[in-house]
Amino acid sequence: MAKVKKRRLLWEPSTSSNVIGYKLYWAEQGEVNYDSPCAMIGNVSEVVLPDGVPSFPIVKGSIELGITAVNEIGNESDMVKFATPFQFSVPDAPTSPRLEALREYYISQGSSANGGDGKSPNDIPGSDLGGDSDNQEVE
Repeated sequence: MAKVKKRRLLWEPSTSSNVIGYKLYWAEQGEVNYDSPCAMIGNVSEVVLPDGVPSFPIVKGSIELGITAVNEIGNESDMVKFATPFQFSVPDAPTSPRLEALREYYISQGSSANGGDGKSPNDIPGSDLGGDSDNQEVE
């Protein structure tokens, strides 16, 4: 599961008295229009994306948005489009993590059993403490 930065989308409400809510449209490729995927978002003047619209896609690349006001019988206003597409892309995850044993040791004089961090002012790095059974060299 990727982590996507939320965006707050705000607009000035319609001045019409019969508005019952707003509809948010989006287009993953090309220009947003009335045939694009959409969601009714209620009679509000802001929405947090993607949380506030469960069907909102998390896609790589740009998304263009449009918003309309909706009246009590379902008629919609002209669509206000956002000329600057929003970016909801995430980078590809790193691959092939692994843990590699080293010949060097870190000598700890303390113990984490007493609730501390396990480090002591006397801790010293060391590398000449003999072989490492996890990392044996073949000669």
